[in-house]
Amino acid sequence: MSKEANTERLSTILETLSDITVTLVADFVAGAATYAGVPVAIRLAELGVTVFPVGVVGEDEAGQQILHALHEHRISTSGINKLKNYATPSDASAELIHGEHPALLNLIEHARKFAGASEAVFVCDYGVGAASPRLLNFIKSNRCLQEKTLAARSRDRLTDFEQLTTAIATEAEIERAIGLELGGDPKKLAVAGKGVIEEMRLESLLMISKDKLLAYSGSRKPMAVVPPAAASVEQIDVLGGIFVAALATGAEAVDAAQVAAHVTSFLLNRTAAGKRVRREELLASLALPKTAGRVR
Repeated sequence: MSKEANTERLSTILETLSDITVTLVADFVAGAATYAGVPVAIRLAELGVTVFPVGVVGEDEAGQQILHALHEHRISTSGINKLKNYATPSDASAELIHGEHPALLNLIEHARKFAGASEAVFVCDYGVGAASPRLLNFIKSNRCLQEKTLAARSRDRLTDFEQLTTAIATEAEIERAIGLELGGDPKKLAVAGKGVIEEMRLESLLMISKDKLLAYSGSRKPMAVVPPAAASVEQIDVLGGIFVAALATGAEAVDAAQVAAHVTSFLLNRTAAGKRVRREELLASLALPKTAGRVR
């Protein structure tokens, strides 16, 4: 396929993102402006995606900072529960929302309400409990997520999620999920990705390896996409969010991965330079060499 055709296709996907609404069920972590729920919501909003975050923060300084960061980008925080006697966690090492925690009912109610108006639901699980497999099971028990793009990124328990349409994972997370070391070997990565798709009954999978993104779709061979840089935690979460939104436009997995890789790099570079994201510049930047190829 020609470079021009590839650019036109990706540009169409990017332009269509402004028609997409994503419900983001996520863990929110103190000081984590670079991972978990905050950056995903902000980056999607910068692309014109309507975002409804659902989660929990405490009535503390850290919780207020998270809400302020979202408000600055005009993102609704009506789905984020502000809890008394709850300290916004400073890391993702302990599950705080579990059992019969009083926040669960509100989380379920908010997620169901927003999902009804969304094309996609992205679950960003860091182990705090506000985006757990158990919570997602409660949310979808009334079938509100049928016909939606339903995705998850989970640091430690990806395969505990059920009835997803797609998933986002690092190579290390896949290794933990299947109990095998992949070591960046292309053949092992291809087999592992296919195995995860089959086991979880996914339509697609985005795997972040050391030097590439691998987009899996059904029984096809994975397609490799050049990532924006050495994948940081922020990049992985943002990549995942953009990938999910692109899939919700009807894009193929490899095209969604190309859009996610390029746009993530563009957004991070603009932010680092202290510049506003301009839509016309982002669209123009897509006129780059083709970055996808089959894994051999």
